Amino acid sequence: MEALTMADPQTLLWQHLKDTPKGLQFVRDHEAEGFVLPLYCAEAHLAIEVDDDPFKPKNNSERERWQEKHRVDIMQVPPSHVRRNASDVAAAIVDIATRRKARFANGL
Repeated sequence: MEALTMADPQTLLWQHLKDTPKGLQFVRDHEAEGFVLPLYCAEAHLAIEVDDDPFKPKNNSERERWQEKHRVDIMQVPPSHVRRNASDVAAAIVDIATRRKARFANGL
């Protein structure tokens, strides 16, 4: 388990999400139209970014158009939260993704 604590926060979070928790399939480095989503769950229409400044506005109109077209929300998580407790962060993401998956399955 020591190797996980030395990993960068995105890799650390990926370790918790890669094995299809609760049947959700997360992928890493998803190629979208002109940009890459670090962690992505298509069935939940949810992307996750580990970002030092999650409140910094992202000025990327291509990305915003793609998000709107595909109804994808991007959740930004500070690396410090992942380093402190990656399993809790992953559990929160899985909870959100599970609810979003159900919502989109019902056509909402």
